[in-house]
Amino acid sequence: MLLSQSPIRNIALLFVAILTTTLIFTASAADARSKTVAYTVELQQPVEASKHIIRGTVIHCAGTECKGAKSSSSVRSVCAKLSRKVGPIASFTFKGETMDADALAKCNG
Repeated sequence: MLLSQSPIRNIALLFVAILTTTLIFTASAADARSKTVAYTVELQQPVEASKHIIRGTVIHCAGTECKGAKSSSSVRSVCAKLSRKVGPIASFTFKGETMDADALAKCNG
């Protein structure tokens, strides 16, 4: 029997493939979880748990709260698009800075 036909070699190669796949997916999931929250939103009405992709960023909503990582779009654009998807927004905060009442009214308009 040749070494290339050995069942032990095939099992070892399978083990290495599974291990490599596991490491890649674990690293990807950890990277996704490590993104810092840039948007914190308080909704006027509660919504069921959902996620929305707005301008390339994922925003998770549950109850009256939504959170998401930084988008390449303007804060007003993200606010307006989220408002259209989930309803009126009570407050919108980007990196700790709360949107003023006039900007929030435009966002909900």
